Amino acid sequence: MDARRVVIMRFGAYTSTLAVLTGLGLFFLGGFRGAESWGWFALVTLVGTLGAAWSVRSALASGAEPNVVEPEPPVGTHSSDAAPSPKVRSKPDEVDHLMALRHEFRTPLNAVLGFSDVLLSGIDGEVNDSQREDLEIIRASGIRLRILLDSALDLSQLASGELRLDAERTDLRELIARVGSEAGQLWSKKRAADCTLPEEPCIIEVDEARVRRSILVLADFLATDHREANIALSLAPTDDHLAIEVTAAPSDHLSLGALPTPGEVLASEDPTEIRRWPLAVTSEVIARHDGSLYHGDAPSRFLIRLPLRGQR
Repeated sequence: MDARRVVIMRFGAYTSTLAVLTGLGLFFLGGFRGAESWGWFALVTLVGTLGAAWSVRSALASGAEPNVVEPEPPVGTHSSDAAPSPKVRSKPDEVDHLMALRHEFRTPLNAVLGFSDVLLSGIDGEVNDSQREDLEIIRASGIRLRILLDSALDLSQLASGELRLDAERTDLRELIARVGSEAGQLWSKKRAADCTLPEEPCIIEVDEARVRRSILVLADFLATDHREANIALSLAPTDDHLAIEVTAAPSDHLSLGALPTPGEVLASEDPTEIRRWPLAVTSEVIARHDGSLYHGDAPSRFLIRLPLRGQR
């Protein structure tokens, strides 16, 4: 049942209830107990009840989906060749709604992160060690919330086939340096990510925001999985690709059997799967860049390979 039908049904119920209460109030509190007053009370109650019944009936009728019989595909064709059913086709209005929702969430979230940085910088006055620790926790929580929010939107766009990459020329060397700095903020400055970067720029066409978030998600996963390990980021160019490695050392194993897919996390009924959303989106984002994502043990690490040619 959608929100519109619920609102209409509640409005009808509230209208009839208000009519009855108004009539009772007139009789028992206002002293209107004549025959004419009883007539008006009966009329108002009847109109309110009929209006509520009509509203509920209209809402139920408008919300019912017509039975659609889908034609069977011709003999000799596979199901993937047939036209998609209306239920799986993308809905641009829903995507626009999600974009607007993200904007409404990110506006106050950016204010929280921005003013946290202002207070931590000491512009508005010095803060003591206890206040600084609290502010760092607020900023870290805001960064995690932003990652989860962006991942949720990308996950919904992947489900509807609406995800589009905004590829632009990006220096991966500078991008990874920014990830290392943001990772320190995410871990409330209690840990740091060591970066090993080449001297020369590494220019490639990628969706800068999504790739940066993907590397940060992998680094944070290792930091959470190995709380005592040191997290390191490295970038190594070759003739045909760029290799980005995220490593946790010393560490024995990675508590991840296989990388989750968007379909798996969406189909799961386990509420704790929400924590795996960013990881599932990350693997898909790398694949959309014609790249590959590997994970291994001893030490625990992720390896991203992005091609220098054939970018979409």
